Amino acid sequence: MKAISESHPARARAIHLMGIGGAGVSALARVFLARGDQVSGCDVKASSTTAELEDAGVRVELGHDPEHVLFQDLIVYSGAIRDSPELDAARAMGVKVLTRAEALSDLIAGSDSIAVGGSAGKTTVTYMIGHILTEAGLDPTMLVGDGSSSRAGRSRWLVAEVDESDGSLVLHHPKRAIITNIELDHTDHFKDVEGVRDLFAEFVAGLPADGLAVLCADDERARSLETPARRVTYGFSDQADYRCDDRRPFAIHHQGRELGLVNLRQPGRHNVQNATGAAAMALEVGVSFDEVAGALERFPGAHRRLEFLGVFQGAAVYDDYGHHPSKVRATLQAARELRHRRLIVVFQPHRYSRLAALMHDFSRAFTAADKVLLLDVYSAGEDNPTGVQATDLADQLPNGTYVGDFQGARLALENLVGPDDVLLLMGAGDIRKLGDELAQRV
Repeated sequence: MKAISESHPARARAIHLMGIGGAGVSALARVFLARGDQVSGCDVKASSTTAELEDAGVRVELGHDPEHVLFQDLIVYSGAIRDSPELDAARAMGVKVLTRAEALSDLIAGSDSIAVGGSAGKTTVTYMIGHILTEAGLDPTMLVGDGSSSRAGRSRWLVAEVDESDGSLVLHHPKRAIITNIELDHTDHFKDVEGVRDLFAEFVAGLPADGLAVLCADDERARSLETPARRVTYGFSDQADYRCDDRRPFAIHHQGRELGLVNLRQPGRHNVQNATGAAAMALEVGVSFDEVAGALERFPGAHRRLEFLGVFQGAAVYDDYGHHPSKVRATLQAARELRHRRLIVVFQPHRYSRLAALMHDFSRAFTAADKVLLLDVYSAGEDNPTGVQATDLADQLPNGTYVGDFQGARLALENLVGPDDVLLLMGAGDIRKLGDELAQRV
């Protein structure tokens, strides 16, 4: 395959990205910009991400306008955008138009690629693999879905998080892939977990015979996937090819032999599992164990994954993207490893469809918290045909209280939080804003 550094366009292309404030589209913008393309973009509102892109040299416009298409070679748009005046104008003018997934697919196809997929953990594992390869001197391009950890490297290597939420996963044809787990999520697209598994099965079946599939042995659906590629498994399971244990630092075993210890800073059993998957992939592509262990010890953690923000009324404030019951449960278990008096959680449900479909699982996901404050559902533009509300979840949590909006949460927290508590803000909506505000109020 061509190295990334050899596959740059002969001339700088003019590329306009719609929905540029989103994690996936902003990552593409950074890569295109680093490759010398002339990058512009638009979004409906300004954000810290759009400000960072402007500082880097991207021209960002607010709102949609057909004139954004003028003099462009390529329009890339977020899958969340169904129709817009730019898309209509671009197609009428014969300008090339790609979804974010299609643009990512082109990058993957032109690189020595590692794709990271799964219902949970893929952002952290993507960043871990990219971090290991970077520290090992392989200078990879990294496309991480946390909105801040992507980088444009100059080698042939590309590590990319790939998304199953809209079915576009099968557009990608990497040489290597890792699958962390398979669960029911994105219930606006999938009616049951079998539909999710079928999508991953099709993706892994498309790997080349000389490729590599790294599958989590602890997840039955992931480890049972069939593929023409060479299969390698990882996890806590005794049957895993790369096996981790529950110690800290934890050991990684391969073929009955202990390779050594990994001193990972991030708490949580799920992060030990994530690190073992990243280590397995890196070791399989030729990175030494010492390099792997050293890089993981220095791993800074992904943005919005149990990320420390500051202090509020003597309590440590953390922010996390968790918005699925299994992610909530794993993160709360990890937070329990932090030194604290009480664990107080503020949760913002994300999408009515997810809350309605997974209400029973959500009702059992918060048992590790001492107190849970429920915000209104962040709709992400969805209608609410079932009429489900955050109050329905609050009613099912013995430790839960509905507080409504950010102001209601602030008032409740002022009378609740004290020194040595851990305050954890969770959700995939705009709850980070609340965390940033609280962490400044010491």
